[in-house]
Amino acid sequence: MNILIAEDDPDMQKILALYLKKEGYDVDTVSDGQAAVQYLAKHGADLVLLDWMMPVQDGIETCRQIRDLNIPVKILMLTAKGENKHEITGLSCGADDYMRKPFDIQILLLRIKKLCNLEGVLRFRDISLNQNTFEAKKGDSPLVLTRIEFGLLCFFLRNQRMILTREQLLNNIWGMDFEGDIRTVDTHIRRLRKKIGEDYIRTRIGIGYVMGEQNG
Repeated sequence: MNILIAEDDPDMQKILALYLKKEGYDVDTVSDGQAAVQYLAKHGADLVLLDWMMPVQDGIETCRQIRDLNIPVKILMLTAKGENKHEITGLSCGADDYMRKPFDIQILLLRIKKLCNLEGVLRFRDISLNQNTFEAKKGDSPLVLTRIEFGLLCFFLRNQRMILTREQLLNNIWGMDFEGDIRTVDTHIRRLRKKIGEDYIRTRIGIGYVMGEQNG
């Protein structure tokens, strides 16, 4: 799992990176908001630890720009701003979670695991998928899925409310060396819809597919 730390305090950067690497995460760091957006546009990440008060561009504007990239990434905003109105602002601009400084590093690690659903079970409405046992259910009824269908459902569940392009789906499910027809994505999504229900994965014409409503 890849985590980007966007934090201008070098000591805080080092401490966060040290603990996260110890937990087995791949970690990169940047020191301002513009650098964070540029990094994510090029490399992507699973999660961003985003400081609010940074030079060049603050965390609020950075959060908005990250969401405009329409890439699947979780955002956990970190800030010394302690009033409720600040938390509301942070969450309203697109952050998935918000923590006030100073914080306990162990609580931060637990919040990261919960935010990225590292317990293994992904859910949307009555659909559940266990990444550890490779079981999927609709309500109490097991879903019989092919390897590709399971991979697609897992990727949609991990990136709810994000529009996913056919290229993203091909790269993540079939692999970047896939040389077949891109329309195979449409075929497998049609088959998956027949098993889970037609309205769980929606088409965004000319863009891709989304499970749930798009952010913003």
